[in-house]
Amino acid sequence: MTSRTRIDRWLSILFHYIEKFVLVIVGGLALVGIGQLMFGIYQHDEVKLEDLLLMFIFIEIMAMANVYFVRRAVPFTYPMFIAVTALSRLIVLQGKNIAPENLLYESGAIVLVSIAILIIRFSRAFSDDTAEEVEAGEDPHDP
Repeated sequence: MTSRTRIDRWLSILFHYIEKFVLVIVGGLALVGIGQLMFGIYQHDEVKLEDLLLMFIFIEIMAMANVYFVRRAVPFTYPMFIAVTALSRLIVLQGKNIAPENLLYESGAIVLVSIAILIIRFSRAFSDDTAEEVEAGEDPHDP
């Protein structure tokens, strides 16, 4: 084994563990965010729709980290689901005082992201095995 190969292998192992560590931090911080949100709900003695949507965003972030641990890849649709939830929360937070064209732009963005999710989901049925293996986190070049 050459020194370059050893260095590459060592760096690969190092980054693998750093990646796991950062994923644990992301999941932990999402859990802390849920805790802070629940504490805020308790303090105000009121549950608002924007609180629930923010909780869903935190849950989706935790699920995305978990999927990455299990599959070694995140399906492209997970961040898109988070985007739809975040855009929905933005609409709810703005209230009734926003300009109507902004509401149209934001709801149009939700429709576009939703259509993109549908296209990605339906395209899997008609794609070759290589794309499915990549989406599932498998290496298509691995024998």
